[in-house]
Amino acid sequence: MTQRSVIFVTRSLTGFVVTVLTLFFLFRDGASFGRRVQILVRRTLGRKGLELSQLIVFAVRGTSDGVVLVGIGVGTLLGLGYYITGVPHAGLLGSLTALFAMIPFGAPAALAIACLLLLAKGATPLAIGLAVFGGIVIFIADHFLRPVLIGGNAQLPFLWVFLGIFGGLASFGILGLFLGPALMVALVSLWREWTAPRSFHATLRHPAHRRPHK
Repeated sequence: MTQRSVIFVTRSLTGFVVTVLTLFFLFRDGASFGRRVQILVRRTLGRKGLELSQLIVFAVRGTSDGVVLVGIGVGTLLGLGYYITGVPHAGLLGSLTALFAMIPFGAPAALAIACLLLLAKGATPLAIGLAVFGGIVIFIADHFLRPVLIGGNAQLPFLWVFLGIFGGLASFGILGLFLGPALMVALVSLWREWTAPRSFHATLRHPAHRRPHK
């Protein structure tokens, strides 16, 4: 193992440990910390800031459900497919698939490995069947379940969910899977707030304020 590889592994393990410890303390003191953050946001940014912070909380929760739960579900279903088709070490590969499914385009890579293992055994029909089954599961998870869970509460379109996940992953690493959609919710909410045609709607709601015709 080269020195660069050792540095990369050490840095990755350090980041993982720091992330786990940070999440531990946040979950342990989350309720008290959340109340204080809400008080601070309301005092500094007002009601609109508090509404925006609640949308960000919904985005983080939805991202957690969309990333973790969907990943576990995909890994479980594909692991069952591995076992039925006779993929070697189906349980281990299914667990790895669940982890890969939490990262965009990770599940197809794990599925491709399983299909290649079947092809190496000469089970071509089973490999084709597993590829079709896995493709359907991944398609439903990535195009229907995950966008609904991540963007549903915050009313975030699929395109912005997709960009938030990839942008966060590229900028912040694994934490970016959760920070990216949260930041995207904040940006989209601010855009909607600042570009809302208030004067036009206010005039429609209050016709008495219109100028009389001469």
